[in-house]
Amino acid sequence: MDLETTFQTKYEEFATDLLETFPELEEAIRLAVAIDPEDRMFKYKEEVFMMTKRMDHKNLEIAPSAVLPGVSLTPALWATAGKKTRMAIHEYLSILNIAVAFGGGADTEDFTKEWAERMMRDARASMSKIDFDGLSKKFFEMFGTKGDSLPPLPEKFLKGKLAKLAEDMVKEFNPEDFGLKKEDLEACERDPTRAFEILMSASLGDPQIIQRAMGRVAKKLQEKVKRGELKPYELVAEAEELMKEFQEHPAFVELMSTFKTAFGGGAGGDDDLYEMTRKQGGDNEARRELVKARLRKKLDAKKNKIV
Repeated sequence: MDLETTFQTKYEEFATDLLETFPELEEAIRLAVAIDPEDRMFKYKEEVFMMTKRMDHKNLEIAPSAVLPGVSLTPALWATAGKKTRMAIHEYLSILNIAVAFGGGADTEDFTKEWAERMMRDARASMSKIDFDGLSKKFFEMFGTKGDSLPPLPEKFLKGKLAKLAEDMVKEFNPEDFGLKKEDLEACERDPTRAFEILMSASLGDPQIIQRAMGRVAKKLQEKVKRGELKPYELVAEAEELMKEFQEHPAFVELMSTFKTAFGGGAGGDDDLYEMTRKQGGDNEARRELVKARLRKKLDAKKNKIV
């Protein structure tokens, strides 16, 4: 998806969501939608981008004065919006702003590499991999570096157990030791992908950091295992799927391999899986999971032969 298409798609999605959230702004929102698509980016740049490009997207207390051409949110209206609504509005603005910046709608002095990185991270939670890949390519062309940013994780992994584990582990860090800010840790709650990035970056500087962080949350994990809230074989399965999904990110694959090994998905393979599950739920459940694992391997093997 190119930047123009991304801008137009998100522009209309944003207008639809705003209309549902703030019906009192219906007239202004419909006028914004009625703007000729060829003129929208210019209008947005003049009326919204220039006012929001330096906005602090971590501060949810201050209302963005402009959100679409001719559409403003007063402090009184902003006060009626919940945290999730405010975060969603900031994410939409981030996507539209970087589409304008990278799409040639803004002058190069209007933004910096640091600004672009922050906007991309702020926007990622609401973007598809296709959108993000297009922006990452443009980012590389403009600044000559791809950075260590991962594309958005699939929805099932965003709400998965590994994402929560990564967030818990990051919380065990002393932020100052790794050049992290309080905002970096808070960002993990909104975008679990950020937690994985922090772990990747930290582990590159200190290979033992994952083991130490894992040790700090070990007691909490053991309690969850005992209550049946956490099953190691499920974490191993998630790690394996993510390794396949993100093969083009070696550091991330290495991180997933560490998780997989930590939860018994290492050299022991099926035997490890069986033993861990047996301790958790008894022999019957262990056998079922072992059979499932073997069936998955056979199915993957057949798919590979077909391809």
